[in-house]
Amino acid sequence: MSEPEHRKALMSQMQFLGQMLSTETALFHQAAAAKLGLGITDLKTISTLLQEGPMTAGQLSQRLNLTTGAVSNLIDRLEQRKFVKRAPDSKDRRKVIITAIKENLAPSDHIYRSMGDAFERLLETYTTGELEFLVRYNQATIELTMLESAKLTKLYRKAGDIVDSE
Repeated sequence: MSEPEHRKALMSQMQFLGQMLSTETALFHQAAAAKLGLGITDLKTISTLLQEGPMTAGQLSQRLNLTTGAVSNLIDRLEQRKFVKRAPDSKDRRKVIITAIKENLAPSDHIYRSMGDAFERLLETYTTGELEFLVRYNQATIELTMLESAKLTKLYRKAGDIVDSE
């Protein structure tokens, strides 16, 4: 196989593996959410708050691409389970800040611990240079996915098809 053919085959394999990874990741998160008695959107809301920090309901609505009504119901469910709390914004009393309650998320640590340990063992097999490449690749993949999600959201909003989840 020539170099260009080999490169094309590898790029095709990367596309396929990316799709497989996306599916398997989604299925893992769905199983993790179910184990906690949550829906996938509930779990991703908690993840978003933990990764990006406290935010308003409006910010969550934009970040998760959900209507404000869907986010209100989502926050109600998570607050009832004591996974999040609402607090007045110290800078603008008209706003409410949603914060994940880390202490009450301990059961989720157990669900993700095995996966974290497995990935740590995998990453230990790579050289520092390979890890640097993987970091760059993942950062670029996240950026690309966020840009494509924004384009898709804009397209749906323009067409008037705003999707609610759960």
